[in-house]
Amino acid sequence: MTKATLVPNKKNNIDLVLQPLKDQSPLTEVSIHELIEASEYTSLYVDNGNIKNAIAELNSVLKPLQQGQPGREITYQILERRDAQISIDIEKGEMSASAEISTALGGKHLTAKAILTAAQKAGVIKGFSKEELVKLAQHAAQEPPGSIVKGVIAYGKDPINGNDAKIKHLVQSAQDRILRPKERDDGSVDMRDLGDIICVKIGDPLARKIPLTEGIQGFTVTGTPLEPSPGDDCNLQAGDGTALSPKNEDVLVSTRVGLPRIIDNGMEVDEVYKIKNVDVSTGHIDFEGSVIIEGDVCEGMKVTARGDITVGGFVESSYLESGGDITIGSGIIGKKQDVEDIKVTDIIMSANLKAKGSIFAKYCQYADIACKNFRIENQLMHTIINVDERVWVGTEEKANGKLIAGHITAGLSIHAGTVGATAGSATIITFAKKLENFDDQINALDAKIEHESKQVNELKDASNKLRKLPKDKVNPEMLNKVVSTYKHHADQMGKLLSEKELLEEEVNRYMGSVCVEATERIYQNVQMIVGDFQEKTKREYGPSKMRYKERKIIIDPIVS
Repeated sequence: MTKATLVPNKKNNIDLVLQPLKDQSPLTEVSIHELIEASEYTSLYVDNGNIKNAIAELNSVLKPLQQGQPGREITYQILERRDAQISIDIEKGEMSASAEISTALGGKHLTAKAILTAAQKAGVIKGFSKEELVKLAQHAAQEPPGSIVKGVIAYGKDPINGNDAKIKHLVQSAQDRILRPKERDDGSVDMRDLGDIICVKIGDPLARKIPLTEGIQGFTVTGTPLEPSPGDDCNLQAGDGTALSPKNEDVLVSTRVGLPRIIDNGMEVDEVYKIKNVDVSTGHIDFEGSVIIEGDVCEGMKVTARGDITVGGFVESSYLESGGDITIGSGIIGKKQDVEDIKVTDIIMSANLKAKGSIFAKYCQYADIACKNFRIENQLMHTIINVDERVWVGTEEKANGKLIAGHITAGLSIHAGTVGATAGSATIITFAKKLENFDDQINALDAKIEHESKQVNELKDASNKLRKLPKDKVNPEMLNKVVSTYKHHADQMGKLLSEKELLEEEVNRYMGSVCVEATERIYQNVQMIVGDFQEKTKREYGPSKMRYKERKIIIDPIVS
């Protein structure tokens, strides 16, 4: 039988040495593979081509021999020690680089340094993770010979955009003071003690501009820098009674003694009118600055102020109008009346409050409210409300108060613990105001589109008539002017149609964003109206959100 042996050669690879002997037991490729499997060289690369060549040559040598006659020795290298191989892939955006390793076949494993060197040769120069390099090298060394091992070895870094400039207020406003009253030694608070804490003196710093930041540069794994976007800037606004500090133009200081009031990107200092109560003995209040009322505003009284109005006690069946915020330490109380079957436009409440800013109170009932944002801490009952943005019934941290009956027109959302009443009193919530504004804009665009369409049609007819005239009767200048004017109006109509399409998309986004949210319960007879779509609850729900979706009002459970 032909003898087959595996013998190391000078290259530290393995030769197959055949000593031919003709007999009835031919040597095959399968026999050679069995020999390799039984050897210590199973981790080496197998050259199947040379195995085929060795068997072919063996058969050629044996063919002319007689039975039992030996032939010449045949030697082929069939096993080769191969070092681990590596390829580097840089992803399309150059924000990461990966290594693909074909593990060693009896040769050398790749070290973390070798992987790093290969990556650098491929153009990866930044963002390496030493931990990932070491982990990948160790992983590849532990896998079976010839396995494919992949791993990310370098990461780009996204730029960090700069922060916008912002205004930091350095003093409390009257509303801050009401919402966060100072505690007495025994832990109680005196809502009527507004004192001098909310007043500023001449030269007191009021606000500071925190400058924008430029951001932090990022990079790709190939070293390409990625530039950040700097933050947006803003200007510190000096309102009435304030000025930029001569020592630092990023600081706003007071130029009068008075009440600080927050405005967009700055502050104002209002002259302050301070009074204990507003009643028949004081008469109505009409003041250009801010008004602080330590006690109550009694029935039938009026308080009008260009600045904020701060009330330490109650507002009872009276009229308040503010150019800023209205902050009430206790409640708003109007006279009870049956409003179930009366049109909202026909209802006149005895308590009427209007503010360009926000209104805050502990509770409110039978009142007419108009403001930007409205927050009631405990209970809101039978009130007509018109807010540009949001109604919040509850603590500052959580909407956990009660909203019972009433008619609310909101711009963004309604939040409360419970919405509606067990008795089923009507609670009507509509988002009509902003949609009416959208309708006005769309109607104005439709009128413009109709005008441009009429112009386009008339000019098109004129152009066609001119083109049909005999050439000797056509005025080229007139034709060019008509065509040019036609194109102008056609372009205008196209722009208006695009503008209308964008506006309609904005309307759809707005309708999908408004909601009524109850963190505890929604009772029956709560009606939500969004444009032409409405829904009235017919039963009680747990924590839920009412919202518009796909041309209907739906009620989704809130899952905590």
